[in-house]
Amino acid sequence: MEEYIQGFVSTSIIKTLLAPLERYKLIRQTQDILTLSSKEKMTNFYQFLKKTISNEGPKGLFRSNLTAIYMWLPQVYAQYVFYQNIKQVTYDKDLLSMGLSATLCGITTSIFSYPFDTIRVRQATEIQIPGQKRMYVGFEETRFNIKIESGFFKGLYSGFTVGCVQTLLFAYGIVGLNQLLEGITPYNQQLAYLGSYALIYPIDSVRRRLQVKSILFQQEASKKQNLWEKLKFNMKEWNFSWGYGGFLAHNLRGIAMLLILEQVNFEQLYKETQNQLNQALKY
Repeated sequence: MEEYIQGFVSTSIIKTLLAPLERYKLIRQTQDILTLSSKEKMTNFYQFLKKTISNEGPKGLFRSNLTAIYMWLPQVYAQYVFYQNIKQVTYDKDLLSMGLSATLCGITTSIFSYPFDTIRVRQATEIQIPGQKRMYVGFEETRFNIKIESGFFKGLYSGFTVGCVQTLLFAYGIVGLNQLLEGITPYNQQLAYLGSYALIYPIDSVRRRLQVKSILFQQEASKKQNLWEKLKFNMKEWNFSWGYGGFLAHNLRGIAMLLILEQVNFEQLYKETQNQLNQALKY
């Protein structure tokens, strides 16, 4: 349990600090299918900062972060619980077993955290336009509106199947690249993560688009019979971006998280805070 609390606290602190990059990434992934004018669309992070602060204030940079914290509660706990059990059953040193272990852990975790993720994405991608009322304000209001629009499971789990495929490819990509780069560079794990995510990023963008309310897009996407057809449909809509909008912001966020984790000893910080609380409670 102590490891879980440490993981949740460290995740919350780091991702909150980098929340503006995450919101910008989500907007870039989905803005092509939203009913936005060319003036409202964003092409770089500076535009995002300028327009968001102007229309929503500085707090707009962190919009949806509270919901993200709600999401990390079941996500981190599920990873902590399921990974240990799944690893005992499936894990071995061969590529197939390691990839299967990571895939099952990722999908099992998503079952519990995915509705929070959908709510978070709806909140983050709803750009404040002067004179217009927001649909996705608080957590409960957003959940209620999604339920009214699409139903509980269809709405909150929209894109879940695509997410499972993404998890499978991501897991085997990381394991394969990690083994390939092992012995070549001391940063094999970091490079394996970045390389694997680069390969599946367009699939992640497809999933994000399915999570976002866009009636026309949902109708057109539902006509596609398989994942490849959905990808081709998205590529056509993306013009020349090929689903990599916000990819640089994602990498910057990932690198920053790694650097912070290397510099800050969250385990020691947690223990010191716990000791201080215990001392305070004595008096």
